[in-house]
Amino acid sequence: MDYHGWRKYLVAVWAFVETFLFAGLLYGWASVNWILKQENVYADLCPETPFKTNASVNGSDVVVFYDLGDNATTTYNGTEVGQGAPPVRHRSTCKPQDEKFALCFTIGSALFCASSALFGQINYKFGTRITRICSMVIFMAGTVMFAFVDTERPWLIYPGLSFIGMGGLPLLVTNAQIGNLFPKGSSTWIGLLCGGFDCSSAIQLLVKVAYEAGVKIQYSYGLLTGLHLMVGVSTFVFLPKMFIPRPSEVATSEVAKDDKAVDLLENEKMNQSANNENGQVYEKTTFEVSDEKASEVPSLKSCLTSATFLLHVLWLCLLQLRFYFFLSSVNTYLHRITNDDKYKVSYFTNVMLYTMLGGLFSSMFSGVVYDWQRRMFQDSRHALKRKLMPAILPLVITCGLGMLLSILVLIPYEEVLYFVFIVMTLYRSFIYSVGAAYLSAMFPNEYFGLLYGIWIIVAGLVGFLQIAFFTWAQSYLEGPLHANLFCLGFVTLSLIHPIYQWWTCRRETYKLS
Repeated sequence: MDYHGWRKYLVAVWAFVETFLFAGLLYGWASVNWILKQENVYADLCPETPFKTNASVNGSDVVVFYDLGDNATTTYNGTEVGQGAPPVRHRSTCKPQDEKFALCFTIGSALFCASSALFGQINYKFGTRITRICSMVIFMAGTVMFAFVDTERPWLIYPGLSFIGMGGLPLLVTNAQIGNLFPKGSSTWIGLLCGGFDCSSAIQLLVKVAYEAGVKIQYSYGLLTGLHLMVGVSTFVFLPKMFIPRPSEVATSEVAKDDKAVDLLENEKMNQSANNENGQVYEKTTFEVSDEKASEVPSLKSCLTSATFLLHVLWLCLLQLRFYFFLSSVNTYLHRITNDDKYKVSYFTNVMLYTMLGGLFSSMFSGVVYDWQRRMFQDSRHALKRKLMPAILPLVITCGLGMLLSILVLIPYEEVLYFVFIVMTLYRSFIYSVGAAYLSAMFPNEYFGLLYGIWIIVAGLVGFLQIAFFTWAQSYLEGPLHANLFCLGFVTLSLIHPIYQWWTCRRETYKLS
């Protein structure tokens, strides 16, 4: 397809829409969790509710849980239930049920990350089209499974949620290459795309709103299954079978035309030669483009074993674990803050997901920050500095947001929740948009899918620790405080990544000066 003129904008808009509708539904888990509780999925595990029956409240049939304990009351939502009925207590929280849901999200998020390595390999070997076809099949299987979750088939939430996440991620990976059509704003495009990925959680919010209006989840997920066919349009019409090629570096031609830049480049070569003659070995990093051969591509092995990539993996492991622990425990966190008020929990769940819609702008902002830093260092005489320095500020901001989130959740007041959700949205946006833009900038385009997959799968395996944190937080009264303090500690360790980059630039600049 010819991508000149208006066509590239059409492709970009279509890619954004499908990313928004399907790619990040996994992160709308808070809405799904709330719905499943209303549907009494896994409620039979609750020891304080040994049996249940139907009753009538204001003419509407509801499920009532009987509680023979000392804390029983005779009302349901302020309304007396049945004449002469046994004592009834509305139960807001249930530890065994919450643990099941936390386990479900842990498995779903881990498989979501693990599948990225598989799809990265498929994308690397077979190209865009095959990757997206596999994605479509898996996603539609997940939505169909989720549509049939009920008290008789609760186990369907495990493959359903996992398949929805696994099928959505390849849309983000394959659509990221559209940034090659906008070479001067590729980081901004990736930020916008990650913003659409963030906003996908709003689709689950719409499912929740529809459910509260009386629409069964079967209908909502059936509609999502049908809508997903639109992905086939871009797969077979807009996008190439393999990849959109990256345009030649504009900076290279500009340097060739600029006499002053050429002189600086020659001086750098002379300094490097002099250092080598004096016995000082100059180690070129995997992502630095050779001056003698601008088209030289480093090997995949050298990229994987570079300190920069390994530290980038560590950075994501720490920050994503903090984010996943927050998402998996947000329902119990809201119950704790609101003193088990069901309606406040529903309200703040909606507020959180409405706030996540702001991820569209926060992800763009993170991309703008990255591009701004690139422009700031584009005239640097050192290639390494031009590559590494633009990433330092965005990485530091992301670490700072993770630390701020960990501090805010320690404050037990409802008013703080609004700030928690805002910081969480910014944090989520910066993690993935900055992380993806970093990989795109530092490594060859043809390795992006594979490196992104490995990057995500390692972080996903580490993400299994979230269930340990959840269990820790549920074990005793001070558990949430201690677990979140520990999170604050390990999130602070993520600063190692940008500090190392800064130190590397300083060291290499000193060698070449």
